[in-house]
Parts: sequence; C-alpha cells; structure tokens
Amino acid sequence: MDNNIIILGIVISLLFYELTGISPSGLIVAGYFALNFHSPYRIAYTFGVVLLTWGIAKLLSKVMILYGRRRFAVMILLSFAINVLVIRSGVLVHTPGIIGKIVPGIIALEWERQGVLKSTLSLGIVVVLNLLVIMWLGVPVISL
Repeated sequence: MDNNIIILGIVISLLFYELTGISPSGLIVAGYFALNFHSPYRIAYTFGVVLLTWGIAKLLSKVMILYGRRRFAVMILLSFAINVLVIRSGVLVHTPGIIGKIVPGIIALEWERQGVLKSTLSLGIVVVLNLLVIMWLGVPVISL
C-alpha cells in the first residue's frame, strides 16, 4: 500500500505542477508526507532538517559556486549528513526513517528555486489532496 500512496503522490504532484506551474517541493515529497501523516514528529523533524540544510547551503553558496547538479547534490548530501549527525547524537527518541534523509534535501532545493512560501504552501495543498484521495479509497489516515 505504501508504494501506491507514493505513486498517487507523484501523480497528484505532477497534475498540480502541470495546472499551476508551481512545484510542490518535488514529485515524491507529498507521497512521503502522506505516508507519515500519522507522525507529526517526523514531519516537524523533516522541516527542521530542511531549514538547516537550506541555511547551510546558503552559507556555502557564498564561498563556492552552487548551481544545477552540484546544488542538488549538496542539498541531498547536507540533509543526509545532518540526519546522520542528529541520529548519532542520540537526541532523537524515534527514528525519522527515509523522510528525514533524502526528502529534506529535495524540499530545500525547491525552497531555493521558487521560495519558501510558494513551495511549502503548494506542498501542503498536494498533501491534503493526496490524503483526501487516500481516505476516499478507504485507507485510514487519521486514527482517533
């Protein structure tokens, strides 16, 4: 079922992008957020790593040339390194899973490309649409 949710997220993200011209923080991100909707901790952790990744990349761009594939690679590697450092420090009680490793780099890249507000709002819209379709299909998303 997890693969279907990711694929649904990709389809909705692609449709959203085609209709609006705004990227919802990458094609796979909304699906992963929908999968982890039951764990707000993971989503908050992800945005913390995004913020650190984005900030460090901004600082690095002042001393090195970051564009294209190099910028993408730096964002992914930074988010991965931050995640490893946080996990090894023993600060976390729960493991963030994949959402804390690769996804923050993708979001940080979109923040850099089209701005924080536009990227985050479009991601929120696509995640909600994804969740509505999942609930319509009968998959429990929210446990009360």
